[in-house]
Amino acid sequence: MSRLGELTSNGAFRLMVSLPKNRVDMALAAVEAGAEILKVHLNCHHFASDTRFGSWRDEKPVLREILDAVRVPVGIVTGEETQPTAAEWAELSGFGFDFWDLFARYTAPGCFDVPGLGRMVAVDDSWTGEMVQDMVKLGVDVFEASIIPRTQYRTPLNLVDLTRYAALGRAARVPIMVPSQKALRPDEVGWLRRVGASGVTIGAIVTGLEPDGLRAATASFRAAIDALG
Repeated sequence: MSRLGELTSNGAFRLMVSLPKNRVDMALAAVEAGAEILKVHLNCHHFASDTRFGSWRDEKPVLREILDAVRVPVGIVTGEETQPTAAEWAELSGFGFDFWDLFARYTAPGCFDVPGLGRMVAVDDSWTGEMVQDMVKLGVDVFEASIIPRTQYRTPLNLVDLTRYAALGRAARVPIMVPSQKALRPDEVGWLRRVGASGVTIGAIVTGLEPDGLRAATASFRAAIDALG
């Protein structure tokens, strides 16, 4: 089992940070402030941060630096329509990453054959119970609950959101991580745990795009999670 799988399945509520840029100073800021898991990116335009991430060849040097600098599990979003080649997948599978994370619509069946990596799949607001249950049968370890439409990004968390997260967790019966598509506040993490989430993934919407903001946001969420007991 990946370290992601171990961390999210033992009942504790976890803090993941999705780095808004692939930078060593950001990775260190997140870990020093209490992040337990990190996520980096390739081959995509990240909507929330408006950051464009390059190819494996482009990003590999800084990703090596990040992996060498931290001791927490690091996952990798390998892209959207553009994905690594078979040779690149073979290289990154042994590079030191703990898991891959992809939207279901970009996840090729062959991703499940990549050895040594945990499997986190993001579902959007088109998910159904039957869909996620079948994905678990195919090998999904953890779901990323990216179920908020883009028109609702940065709006306050509400009761409808919580019930949708709860429904996803009931249907999936594997850990779910809630990303900060909404303007999540540290004092709301208890509500995410109450509806069955295994943790929260904070990204650009709450961390901002620079190390100081990322450090402060991570520390605030760390304190709130620790206070849950």
